Amino acid sequence: MSDPNFDHSESEGDWEEFSSEPYWSESQWRNYLKGSDKDTARFLSIYNSVKDKPNHLDEVATLMGWDAEDISMTDEFSFVEGDEDSPDEENEGAPYTLHRHPVYVVTRSLYRYLDQSWEHFMLHSQYKVSPKLSWDYSKSLHQAEMNVLLSIQALDLGDFGLSICHLKNSLSALNQSLDLLNKLSHPNAAFLEGFRREARIRLFDLRELWIRVMGDCRHECQRRPGEQD
Repeated sequence: MSDPNFDHSESEGDWEEFSSEPYWSESQWRNYLKGSDKDTARFLSIYNSVKDKPNHLDEVATLMGWDAEDISMTDEFSFVEGDEDSPDEENEGAPYTLHRHPVYVVTRSLYRYLDQSWEHFMLHSQYKVSPKLSWDYSKSLHQAEMNVLLSIQALDLGDFGLSICHLKNSLSALNQSLDLLNKLSHPNAAFLEGFRREARIRLFDLRELWIRVMGDCRHECQRRPGEQD
């Protein structure tokens, strides 16, 4: 929600300050996006090594070099001072974008795994999955991820109520993904159960993360009477 007390003169000053920053070329942005892909790959590598431990989301956050409060969308994140896994030198001084926000990295990484694991399952299902179920499951994954990304964008603009709405949409789509997992069948029971187990671990972690973020958003809404229900 936009601030009704928005100061236009202050905004113009902020814009002038922002626009004085060095302009990035297409090649610089391309390298930046490659770095973002490295972040998701690194997160998945760490996540897969600790996913069966209690409180593994917090452990991954620490190993990624994020502060304890970074898995939130209400404040700009920062890396632990002096951490060896802080951003590499090529990204020092880079403009702020949502690509490197912890919630973006976690969501994008876990959905990358879910997409790839679904593709693997389909390749080894010998056409046993109905087209309707396949489409519904793929759509539920897409809808959940898309709404989280829109939620991050809304919070970057300070619209906490809108962010909550998108997160609710994501949770609804995630619940649909969990329901559809129960409808899958496969001749190899061990293969099916392994696929379900790994998918559920990541879906439950995503749900935990989004619920945390929604709690932070509601806290921010309470500080802004105009955004309360």
